[in-house]
Amino acid sequence: MKAFVLAGGLGTRLRPRFGDLPKALAPLQGRPFLARQLSWLRDRGITQSVILAGYGADQLRETLGDGESLGVKLEWSVESEPLGTGGALKLAERFVDGPVLVVNGDTLGDADPWKLERDRWERGATGAVALYRVEDAAARGRVEHEGDRILRFVEKDPDFRGPAWVNGGQYAFSPELWRHLPEGASSLERDVLPVLAEKGTLAGIENEGKFWDIGTPEDFERAERELRA
Repeated sequence: MKAFVLAGGLGTRLRPRFGDLPKALAPLQGRPFLARQLSWLRDRGITQSVILAGYGADQLRETLGDGESLGVKLEWSVESEPLGTGGALKLAERFVDGPVLVVNGDTLGDADPWKLERDRWERGATGAVALYRVEDAAARGRVEHEGDRILRFVEKDPDFRGPAWVNGGQYAFSPELWRHLPEGASSLERDVLPVLAEKGTLAGIENEGKFWDIGTPEDFERAERELRA
C-alpha cells in the first residue's frame, strides 16, 4: 500500500514563526515534520509514498529527495497552480495501483494504517476515515456518526462546547475514489467526503489514541511538547 501525502499547504498561520518555509517542513524539535511523518509510515511497513506538493515544492524535493536517507521511496506529483486537496489527488491519479493511504501533510495520529485499510475493505467502502475524540472541539470541524457510518461533517463552530469525534486527516481509499474526484480544483473534505457519506460508502473508524496537527501555532506547540524525536 502506498501513502499519498498531501503536502501543498501554505502554512499561513505559521509564517510569523517560520517565514516562507512550507508547512510540511516546519521543524518539530529540529526535524522537518514531513520527515517525521514518513519515518512513522516506514516504521509501520509503508515504505512507498507519493508527495503531493505545490507551494514550496522545490524546497521539499531538496530536503527529502528520493527518500533514500529515510529508508523510503518517494515519488512526486507537483501542481503548477493551487488545486486543493481533491484536485491534488486527481492530479496524482497516475500513481494509483491499488488501495492507498491518504494523509494530510500537517497531521500525525496513532491509527494503524493497515487496520484502517482492513476495516475499509471488510465494509466494502470506498473510503475509511480515522476518527479521534477530542475534549474540546470548538476549534475543529466535527464528524457525526452512528457506529461506523458517517452521517455528516460539521464545520467548526466556536459556540460548540464539549468533546466530539473529529477527522484525523488519515484515510484509506480504494482506487474507486478517483471516479468521484472532479477535474480541476476541489476539496476532498468539503466536496468529496460528504458525497461519499451520503452514498453510504464512507466509513468512520474510531481510534482511541491521540493525534496531532501543526496547522496553528497553538497546535504546533502542543505537538512539540508531546512528540519526541
